[in-house]
Amino acid sequence: MDAVARQLEDRVRDLLKVVRMVKQRRQPLTDGLTGILSLIDHAGARPTGCHAKELATRAGLDPSTVSRAVAALVANGLVERRADPDDGRASILVVTERGRAELADARDWYDRLLRTALADWNPTEVEALTSALGRLTTDVEGALGSTLEATR
Repeated sequence: MDAVARQLEDRVRDLLKVVRMVKQRRQPLTDGLTGILSLIDHAGARPTGCHAKELATRAGLDPSTVSRAVAALVANGLVERRADPDDGRASILVVTERGRAELADARDWYDRLLRTALADWNPTEVEALTSALGRLTTDVEGALGSTLEATR
């Protein structure tokens, strides 16, 4: 591995460490389930709601992990299960008003954190970082898919 790739690996590791630190600091929302709640909220904006299987795919998580996360969110009154109007045997997940309030609070906290962290950055730098992170995420997902296909 060349020196630049090694530096990138180190920076990604540093970023993951900071993400863990942020999650530890921002614990009020049911053991760090903000991401799952946000995915349900986004998918639930559609009239049909969000199925747990779809949520697992979107989150890139094992269905059993998502099931435990959803159970915690339901137990805390942040998400409710409703009968799927298209398939009475299935249920959809919907964020409750309390869940929306918790999510808004979490988003405000993250906004303040990023505003503080990026206070000395100009808009062009923020745009470049946003674009580069988006591309990196897409390309790593693609490489993981390629790696998974190669091992089958």
